[in-house]
Amino acid sequence: MDSSPNSNKAQLLGGRYRLGEVIGRGGMASVYSAKDMNLGRDVALKLFAPQSADPDELRRQEAEIELLATLNHPSLVTLFDAGTDSRIAEEPRPFLTMELVDGQDLRARIRHSPLPLDEIAVIGAGVSDALAYVHSLGIIHRDIKPANILLVPVRPGEPLRPKLTDFGIARLVDGTRLTATGTMVGTAAYLSPEQSRGADLGPASDIYSLGLVLLECIKGDVEYPGSAVESAVARLHRAPAIPGSVPAEWAQLLRAMTALDPLDRPSAADLEVALRHALVSPASLPGLLAEERTRVLPAPPARPPRPSPAGLGAS
Repeated sequence: MDSSPNSNKAQLLGGRYRLGEVIGRGGMASVYSAKDMNLGRDVALKLFAPQSADPDELRRQEAEIELLATLNHPSLVTLFDAGTDSRIAEEPRPFLTMELVDGQDLRARIRHSPLPLDEIAVIGAGVSDALAYVHSLGIIHRDIKPANILLVPVRPGEPLRPKLTDFGIARLVDGTRLTATGTMVGTAAYLSPEQSRGADLGPASDIYSLGLVLLECIKGDVEYPGSAVESAVARLHRAPAIPGSVPAEWAQLLRAMTALDPLDRPSAADLEVALRHALVSPASLPGLLAEERTRVLPAPPARPPRPSPAGLGAS
């Protein structure tokens, strides 16, 4: 898949981008560092696999481009440009150019060591803010995982700030599915229970996945390892194991985020508020969530009409 682009590096992609090294790979695309020769800036260029005749795959690629182009938030990776690589006429390949984030992803950070709670609060609050934004637009990310959270240095001595990336399998709430009905899409270790069952998804699915990510930041280990099937089934049979050393406020937050029932999970906006509290708390403790989520109750049955005064004496 990568041999063609590498052998054509001397030729500018799209007439303006000079490819550098591969900085990431996925099932559908590879990400390169690149130079925008028109503007003289470094970018990240996501180059998809050659276009196939599969209409579902083409729709997914087109949908990611259209989706990313609408998003504008400081905790989301910014899209600059989109086009088609036609250097090999028989293998046209869609591409995206995005801001090149100077930093590591959260997966690499966790591999180094578990994170302190104040750092986790910064990351969780930033990602929650981004999710509140995309959820308000009717978008579900569907693949929240450490590798899709990039960490950006802002000022020396300050915690790294998160940027959420890769909306390649996102879908609009109540919109047309970008994948076949019943297909399990996402990364197995971070799927929500409803994703594991192939059920309809809502914003709460992203909250569950983020809960597993934050728990992994604390423990340093994936909560549900194993094969795709083993990992998916495990979360349906046991709740995540939260270490006893975790402060009660953090344990309550993580349990709420990973509740089996999506209705019992906090919204991204509520989660951000709780985690922002941890940023100003001397002990880095999140704010308390409401113990009961607001639910819509059925309307009471209508009362029968009262008889009119004139009808009371009728025989």
